[in-house]
Amino acid sequence: MALGISELVDDLSNGMVALGPPSSTEELQLHFAREVHDEVAQPLINLILQIRALRAAHQGEEPFGGELAVLEDSVRQVLRRTRGMIVDLRDRADMRLRFAEALVRELPTPAGRNLRVQASSRWPAEINGWAAFNLLRIVQQAVVNAWRHGQARAIEVMLDLGLADDAIVVVLDDGIGLQDSTRGFGMIGMEERAVILGGTFTAQTRGTGGTRVEVRIPVAHLA
Repeated sequence: MALGISELVDDLSNGMVALGPPSSTEELQLHFAREVHDEVAQPLINLILQIRALRAAHQGEEPFGGELAVLEDSVRQVLRRTRGMIVDLRDRADMRLRFAEALVRELPTPAGRNLRVQASSRWPAEINGWAAFNLLRIVQQAVVNAWRHGQARAIEVMLDLGLADDAIVVVLDDGIGLQDSTRGFGMIGMEERAVILGGTFTAQTRGTGGTRVEVRIPVAHLA
């Protein structure tokens, strides 16, 4: 049973990567959201119901009952993440336009701290939904890391185009910089999202203090 869960998660991950950059049309995003719901979320829900039935049938039998409870909790966590992705795919179509404004709405800013988003006039007026979704996730993770682990008080997010026709997203904070204990927090996921978009990801401690996260994506991949 555990193997089945692992295979479902692997299929979801492989499916996301294999899709590559789809069309920027909202219809494709909604189609993918429906596919994820039908092919992944619904089987997970059915699996939870089966585990519940097994728990009821073996109530009081330890350690079997306890192992089933742990298994059900694990499946619920996967389902929660899957549903979150479905919501993102359905509701992020507006992010293709005015991406900087969307970032301001979506990025968490605790009370007493400052976050500023700046977009160069050269930043594309519209980017495709696949790019918007992945860039949002990268910036969100970088911002959360800065607040939670970097002890930052202020963050600046900059969107620009480089000389080599690269779209550049930079996240700067005034925190304590990267520490050995914090280098793993979401870094692999951020890099994977950049690679999916055909770009690069770097994160390093700034000489003046704080952290600099930079993503470079060929501008053609945003169209």
